[in-house]
Amino acid sequence: MRRKFDGYWPWPRLTVFLVLVLTSSWTWWTAGQSTDSRKVIIPFDFQSNFDNGRYGQMVGDMIWKKLEREGGFIIPESMADVRDFCEARKIRLGPDTPLETVKKIVREDFDAHIGIWGSVERVPGHDWDVYDLVIKCVDFSGPEPKVIYEVSTRTKTVSEIPHTYVKEMLDKLYDRQPGGPKPINPLAEENWKKNPNLVIGDFEQGVGYPKGWEPRGGQQREPLGRLVKWIPEPGNPSNKIIRLEFPASVGDAEGVMYYSDYFPVEEGATYRFQCRWRSSGVNAKVFIKCGEPITTEYRPASGYRPQQPGQNPKLYRPDESQMREVYRCQINLKGPPNTWNVHVEEFTPRHTKYTPRYGRIMLYGYLGAGWVEFDDIVLKQILPPSPGEQQKELRHSLETKVTLKEMEENERRSRELEEQEESGSSSKPKTTPKTTPKPAPKTPKSSSRK
Repeated sequence: MRRKFDGYWPWPRLTVFLVLVLTSSWTWWTAGQSTDSRKVIIPFDFQSNFDNGRYGQMVGDMIWKKLEREGGFIIPESMADVRDFCEARKIRLGPDTPLETVKKIVREDFDAHIGIWGSVERVPGHDWDVYDLVIKCVDFSGPEPKVIYEVSTRTKTVSEIPHTYVKEMLDKLYDRQPGGPKPINPLAEENWKKNPNLVIGDFEQGVGYPKGWEPRGGQQREPLGRLVKWIPEPGNPSNKIIRLEFPASVGDAEGVMYYSDYFPVEEGATYRFQCRWRSSGVNAKVFIKCGEPITTEYRPASGYRPQQPGQNPKLYRPDESQMREVYRCQINLKGPPNTWNVHVEEFTPRHTKYTPRYGRIMLYGYLGAGWVEFDDIVLKQILPPSPGEQQKELRHSLETKVTLKEMEENERRSRELEEQEESGSSSKPKTTPKTTPKPAPKTPKSSSRK
């Protein structure tokens, strides 16, 4: 599953961190405190002296990713942001760091509420699996620190770290029974009830094809009626559905897909998707693809050009060739065959370099011969973007700390240095080299051999 989370605050990069160090203030959370009641969690890299912190960073990344998937809290955009700030402030947390020190770091330096830190050290004499693990999760938002979860143990297998101890911590953090669902967000549930559906998913309207969906389907984009059918529901002729029906030659190869029209999305907002579906036993998926319009020289033969987003975003439906896909949510549908199942999924479109602005749904069936039916598709925004979401510093991926601005600045400086070197070399006066008289030619040696 591609990135799922309720939204989080985009953090400034290292260049801004240095300014924050000098001013000793961080206002990223307080600016939006009145509009978002979620607590802010800072997962720190774990201490791992045996390999100079490499494995500790892996544990920190793993906890951040699980928090992102669970949702319900505000977390940094990436662990790279936490590392940058900690490096700038010379912050080092370990299992023996006093709670008062951690509280000061979490509350004052990060202006957050909850901290997660600890250590993971390989036990001497063991090459793999056996680690001494310490995890601490503490809420510092009250007058006294509240320990949510704390463990100090020796693992028998490395898989115990994510599947036993981190899982236990998340259960405590979300105040749920082990393996239970995450708590209900009242704001999300209220928005789910009142916000408009961004797609026309009942398949009741249309002429020749359902309103809000494409007139063609499948890899070859053929008219509806063969692989993609818009038909009355078998056994319930008053209700219309979409049916993907295909032979094994198609199901075992490219499969069959069917797209909705584009709808507007906001980066960092949380959306909830729901649908009814059933199949004969073949595999079924739903993809939600989000993109950003790009400049193109393409002109349709008719001369028609789509209305530009700035004029009316809700009416803009860009051609496929004009849309760069920058985010994808893959939804795997699981359920018994030949019966209607209901699937619910949440996702948050986001990209480090581009900005998802429009989305569309792709229904998909594959693997073997058979059919998949879809009905009652709903997609709504349930949580707005976190405050300051659009202030992100663009970079190529979460794996790099270097922003696009920093790369552009480095390139600009390189060009300036090259120009200075060229102008410096061209401004030097040219000197005529001194000529030395040629020596008199020597008597050639005899070519005869002794």
